[in-house]
Amino acid sequence: MKRVLFPAVVMAALLPAATGAQSPAPVVVQDGAVQNDMSALDGAPAPKADPQQSRIAQEPGLAGELLAAIAAERQALKDRTEALDLRESEINFASAALAEQERQLTALKEEIHQLLGLAETRHSEDITRLVQMYRAMKPAEAAAILSNADLEVTVLVIAAMPERDSGPILARMNMTRAQAVSKIILERSRLPGDQRLLNLKIN
Repeated sequence: MKRVLFPAVVMAALLPAATGAQSPAPVVVQDGAVQNDMSALDGAPAPKADPQQSRIAQEPGLAGELLAAIAAERQALKDRTEALDLRESEINFASAALAEQERQLTALKEEIHQLLGLAETRHSEDITRLVQMYRAMKPAEAAAILSNADLEVTVLVIAAMPERDSGPILARMNMTRAQAVSKIILERSRLPGDQRLLNLKIN
């Protein structure tokens, strides 16, 4: 009886089926050597290991330094965020304080404006009352009083009177006083630099 010799590759493929054992991984004959090719199972090449991950895994010290650097960066970002939040709060507080001061200044300005208006109104009313009083007097009596009164009062009263009333009073006043009053009434309508009131005699 002749013996049939099967190649080793054929025997390796038929042996598991005959024995009922699980088939081993396919083998590839290359350059006379047998190699296991696990990538032949899915038709894709085996994934390559990440050199950087392998380096970190092999050097625990380097991984620790990276983690420490990341933690430090996160802490720096947290500190900066907190500082910015604090700065924003300070700015908001300062803005609110400035707004309150502006409100108070506006209210004070309005109050002063009202007081000045009230004072001006009362001053005008007082002058009107004085004028009416002197107009009710006889010109000689009014002239005698205004000749000895404060010069400002005399000027205000005479200037506020109608000409038909102030004329008779000025005619009966002391001549020097009457000239001074007339000069002041004339010059007060001019600019301060153009007024000529030096060496003015009032008595």
